[in-house]
Formats: sequence, C-alpha cells, structure tokens
Amino acid sequence: MNEKEKITLQDNKKYRLVSDQEAIIVYDQENIKVSAISEEGKKSLEDLCSIKELIKKHKTLTIPHREDFKNDQIIEIKGNELYTSNWVGVLQSPISGESGASLRLEIKSRFDNTEKQYFLLYLLCSVSGFYTFNMNVDGNEESNYLIILIIIYINSLIDAYNEGIYKEYVSRRYNDYNFRGTIDINRHLKLNIPFMGKTAYTVREYTYDTEILCLIRQVIDYIRYEHSEIWEGYRRDKSILNEIVEVIENATPSFRANINYAETIKCNKEITHPFYQSYENLRKLALMILNESGQNMFDNLITESFSVLIDMAWLWEEFVAEKLLKDFNYTHLLVGDSEGKFEWAKGESWYPDFIENNDENEGKNIFDAKYKHWTWENNSEDIHQLLSYLFISGGTKCGVIYPYNKELEKDTEKEAEKEILAFKGFYTESKPRIYKLPFCLPSYTGSDYKKYCEDMDEAIGKWKKEFGVKIQDTSSK
Repeated sequence: MNEKEKITLQDNKKYRLVSDQEAIIVYDQENIKVSAISEEGKKSLEDLCSIKELIKKHKTLTIPHREDFKNDQIIEIKGNELYTSNWVGVLQSPISGESGASLRLEIKSRFDNTEKQYFLLYLLCSVSGFYTFNMNVDGNEESNYLIILIIIYINSLIDAYNEGIYKEYVSRRYNDYNFRGTIDINRHLKLNIPFMGKTAYTVREYTYDTEILCLIRQVIDYIRYEHSEIWEGYRRDKSILNEIVEVIENATPSFRANINYAETIKCNKEITHPFYQSYENLRKLALMILNESGQNMFDNLITESFSVLIDMAWLWEEFVAEKLLKDFNYTHLLVGDSEGKFEWAKGESWYPDFIENNDENEGKNIFDAKYKHWTWENNSEDIHQLLSYLFISGGTKCGVIYPYNKELEKDTEKEAEKEILAFKGFYTESKPRIYKLPFCLPSYTGSDYKKYCEDMDEAIGKWKKEFGVKIQDTSSK
C-alpha cells in the first residue's frame, strides 16, 4: 500500500513537534495545528535537513544552481522544535521501513496566503523577464508547483541551448552497403542470405538524436499544448524559443510521441559529463514535469527522493535589482564577479548588493536586500556591515530593502531612518543616514492572479516614487 504523508510549512518560521500516541503533531507559533506525521515520517524529515547532503545524492535541483551554499539548512530540528530558513520548494523522500510509503515536504513563502503561490510566482516571472497576466494558475486540479516548474524549465532550456546542443555516443544498427563498425554475425546471416552486397553491422555514433533530447522535446510539446498561454507569453518575450524548437525537432528524427521518455532507462540515469551539466538540471526538471500526470507533483515518485528548492534570499535580491532599482543608477554586485566588486584593500573585496554607479571621485551610496523582517533592534550585524561599506565608499546614504506585509508582520518602530553620528571631519557638507526601505506587499487573499499582478505593479511604482524622493532627490524614471 502506497501511503503518502504530507507536511506544509512556511519559510523563516518556528514550529513545535508534539508527540501523541499515534503521530507527531506540528503546531505553528500561534499554536494552530499544521500537519501530522508518523514517527518514521519524522526520521525521513530529518534526512531532508541539509541541502549539501541532498546534492550529494544527485536528487536535488536548486535555484540558483550552485554546488556550495552559505545557508546549508533547509530545515533545522532541535528537540521538539522545527525551524525553517530562506529555502522554499518541495521535497519528497521514501519513508524507511515502509514499503511504498513516502514523505512530501512543501515549504512556501510566508508572504503567500493562498494555496496558489502568487508571490513566489510573481518574483520568478519578474527575474526571468517573463510578463503575462493570463496564466491559468487558479485551477483546483493544478499542482501548486507545476507552473513554477514550467517557468524554471523554459529558462533552463534557454541557458542549456546557449551552451550547445546535447550529444552523446549511441549504438546504431544498420543493414546496408556502407559497412563500418562491428559486423553483427547473427543478424547478418538472418537478413543477408543469399548475400546481395549488404552487411548487418553495429556502430557507435556521436549524435544529437538521443533519448535525452527526445525527453526535452516531449516536455516542450506538453507545455506548448497544455500550457499554451505560458509558452506563447515566453515566445513573445524570448524569440530564441522558436529557434530552439526547430533545432531540437530537426535533431531528433527518432522521436515518437507515443513513447513516455520519462520511463526509459537512459533518461533516468544521471548525466555526468561536465560539459552537459546544464542538461542534467533540464533532465531532472523534465522528469518532474512529466511525472506530474495532471495531479500533485511527485505523486508517482515513490521510491525516489526528488527535490526542487529555491533560495528566497537570492530571488528577493534579483527581484530588487530587476524591478525596484533598475531605473536608478545602481550596480548589482555579484560575489565572484571581477567586473563588479568593491575593494577595501589591495586584493580584498566586499560585495554589497547595490552600489551607486557614479564618478570614482564621488562618494557612493550603498543598499542591501534582505529577505527578512528587518528592525533596528535585532539586526546589529547588518548595521555594522552597512556602516563599514559606507566608510569605504564615502557615500552619505545606506539602507536595507526588505519585503513587508503589515497583515503578517507587526512593525512598531516609527523611525524609518537614522542619522549616523560620524566623525565630523569625514562629512562636512551633509550628515550620513541609514534607512529602512520596506517594500510593502499588497494584502491580497483572492484567487485572481491578474489582480495580484496589478496590485504588485502598483506597489512597485509607489516604492520607486518614494525611493526617488527620499534617496535620489528625484523621481524614478
């Protein structure tokens, strides 16, 4: 009997685990029952704590794709308390000792109040450069993560294509006049007696026509026909998709629509070639989408442990860069990017999230994006970091940009900015200041994604206008 246990949590929250005679009950901070799992389910839950361990098992897809993360903990269990972090996504793992049983863990953003994850979806679309209000994300039968997976899949497809088309060695059997490779004696005797000049043989060819590309093509066809509004929206914004479809269709003459490539042995093997690691991510995504089968994702994956995880701290920073600060004169610094770094000593660099892009002889204002409820009281480390940046940059303004929903998080602090009591010799004309810059999310609990997008666009416009007046002394573009 295939028993499935499910637990749904929110990021950056604390939960209590209370044992009773039959199960482990999960309560949130308001003492509301969230889920119930078995003792065996809790053991499987403990196996899903470390993202590094999941990556080692090659069953995890992370957004962004990295091999090492500062934040390794997806969840942390301390005694009877469970803590979530900045990771959201879905994880599934078999429950040890129970044949066919599995545990499904979903972690949603704390800013998503409805079953459909509009906040996460909006951020992903914004960062991907994909804009459409017409996606059907409100159907009751639709997996919460299916639309999100499709968006990630299309972006991953474009990235993989830009690195080159996937090729591999495959064994082909021929019976013709152009003998090469290894003769197939049994087949030759069966097909070519009496001998008329043909030879039956097997040869290894380096070809594009592989089951992996057929799998990718099958998912493309699924998206084109079952989620045409997403595909057409992407085609309008990213014309390269037309080229990708044409190239893949021409490269896979062996493709058959009646074959489920998700079930083939080749497509269930890891791609280990270092040059094609982008296609390994694409392969995992393709299996997840095809196995969805019109129901909740991963329902068919009982014996496997698949995970898709999104780093919300990274996603929020990318959203701030793309939607909030893009019209202002700021550079988004990325760790390890030699073209964008902030040197504080010879050979030593810091990476504030956003630094003002002006003349080298002028001071530069600096801002960080934080995916947490930010207050003056509990964030001394962030303040020290910003003051250090400002000391080196010579700017007069710094601050933190963070998401905020007044319905979910209370903010009793009245001060939106503070004057920095700096040494007077450093700042003779104006005194430096540090700012709290919350992005106030719309309090939306409806089921119309188009309306949610309109509310978010309105909130973005309002934030940019306030930032332009307060920080830039000018309105945004």
